[in-house]
Amino acid sequence: MAEATNQFSSKAIAAAFCFAIMGIILTEGQENFLTECRKKLAPGHCGWQIGNELYTGNATVDQQCCSRLVDMGEKCHKELLKNYLSSPDHANVNATEVWRRSDILWSRCSKISAHP
Repeated sequence: MAEATNQFSSKAIAAAFCFAIMGIILTEGQENFLTECRKKLAPGHCGWQIGNELYTGNATVDQQCCSRLVDMGEKCHKELLKNYLSSPDHANVNATEVWRRSDILWSRCSKISAHP
């Protein structure tokens, strides 16, 4: 019986280790993904324009930045926003309102950007 318990414990530890390693890899992969997304908006003022519109509600994103946003892709846009909102520095931001504005911005930019 003790041998079976030891085998179970060894397998449980090995499984936990594998999940921990996978978590680290996913976290690193996610960070790499976000870094690549940020690069798609740079250089320039587009990040500022997008942030201003999302957090103030003022429609400030011009056509060039709309095109960059759409080129970046919706997944990048949403993941960057989710990452930003999850920061303790932004705990006082009304996330529901920011997500609502994000949907409006994405819809508008998708329509005005010159993409087939």
